[in-house]
Amino acid sequence: MGPESIERVNQWKIRLGEPVSASVSRTEAPASINAGHLVLVSDRGPVEFADRAGQLVPRPRASSVTALLSGVARARPERTTWVAPTAAQLDAQASRRGLFPRLTASLGYEYAPLPVGENEYRGYYDDVGVGILWSILHGIEDQIPVIYSRDDPAGSLSPYRAVNRGLAESVTRIAHEGAVVAIHDYQLMLAPAMVRIRRPDTRIIHFSHTPFPTPRSLFALPPAMARALVGGMLGADLLGFQRARWARRFLDCCARLGADVDHDLGRIRHRGRSTWVRCYPTPMDVPGLVTRSRSEGAGRWALRMRHGDPRRVVARVDRLDPAKNAVRGFQAFGLLLDQDPALAASVRFVACFLPSRERIADYRRYAEQTWAAVDRINTRHPDGITAHYGDDHERALGLLRAYDVLLVNSVADGLNAVALEGPVVNDHHGAVVLSGETGAADVLAGAVPLAEPRDVDATAAALRAALDLTPGERQVRARTMAAAVAALKPAEWFEHQLSDVEAVAAAGAPCCPL
Repeated sequence: MGPESIERVNQWKIRLGEPVSASVSRTEAPASINAGHLVLVSDRGPVEFADRAGQLVPRPRASSVTALLSGVARARPERTTWVAPTAAQLDAQASRRGLFPRLTASLGYEYAPLPVGENEYRGYYDDVGVGILWSILHGIEDQIPVIYSRDDPAGSLSPYRAVNRGLAESVTRIAHEGAVVAIHDYQLMLAPAMVRIRRPDTRIIHFSHTPFPTPRSLFALPPAMARALVGGMLGADLLGFQRARWARRFLDCCARLGADVDHDLGRIRHRGRSTWVRCYPTPMDVPGLVTRSRSEGAGRWALRMRHGDPRRVVARVDRLDPAKNAVRGFQAFGLLLDQDPALAASVRFVACFLPSRERIADYRRYAEQTWAAVDRINTRHPDGITAHYGDDHERALGLLRAYDVLLVNSVADGLNAVALEGPVVNDHHGAVVLSGETGAADVLAGAVPLAEPRDVDATAAALRAALDLTPGERQVRARTMAAAVAALKPAEWFEHQLSDVEAVAAAGAPCCPL
């Protein structure tokens, strides 16, 4: 590597808080990809260990991202290794006993967890990942105030930087020459540049499952922090987003930082190299989803949701997260009944909430606000809302089968899987009221649009419009949405990313336009 290349690498290190060095041992990136090794990197791994009668037993980790990546990893013909941090003590015990390598045959790929101390993991995930990044990415600073050190804002990223660095070092040890390294989500925004520093021979993809904020929102953070986050992502050869809107916001943020941005091509030239930006909406495993929704338990819940009550069902299925905007959704339903009290005899609201980040005080506070909103509306309109809470996926699937109108009014969502799942499993040609601030809005042309999810009046009007659809209109819209979801193929989702990063290596640009 020549002096100019060493200088570029050292500039990356300075920006990321990494020690600089006088030389770099590895060669420049090759002109083509060695497809013999794929390394997946994410915040959560595919399994965790549990204690069952004194025995350490692996069990799957529940997460939409881990489910998606598990399918990718099992389907890949090349050697695949998955790297993820874990702070679980039982996982640490399993690692010391050498139990993780024994899972390769059953998983169909290698899993190499990175043990992390519990305090460090909470600083990385809770304080930075949720308290700063999740809040900024989803525009919910009013619910999760962004807190960092005013005296040392870059230092506020320290635990986040440490875990990202640990994962980059794991990749450095594990990845074969020329491997593809696919890094996932907002928890690992610094990792692409850290891998680039250590392994310039690899081809790096970073995929964001979340939205990306406008420059105005991102640069509400201290400049050094915003530069570090964007610069970390620019270590990738290819950046994937759920929708074009998020991709173009990232380009706008890069331009704000002074990078050479071609908005039409989706290319950023920065510090002597190019990063390409593309859109890859996440698909559903439709056959698997249908199978789970037809389980005996889900079927019982679907019947229970409607049995003995002739009222139509407005539904929501969410994690209890401020970004999902449940309080305004309930307020809109209450307003609808206030405007037309006769509706109370023919419509009710049923919600299924899944627990989310309960150890974080802002989430517990939002849960209290949610239950208070339900109580206020039920005081005005008795039995208007039924809200279930708990980690019961069969109950959630049963409600998705049973709804007449599904409300998805997220303040912002990278995609929103529930919006895609509903039309696939619903038994009643149910309508979907869908926030325009979700990636799913680009997929579901048959949904009733909600342009501004923070507007309670507009949400009430959208619910009314969905309830007023004729049976024929509902059927056409439902079939259109289900067909759109089925058209997104899981196998093609990652294959398109690989094809694009290979085309960058071979021809200097991705296969497909932004």
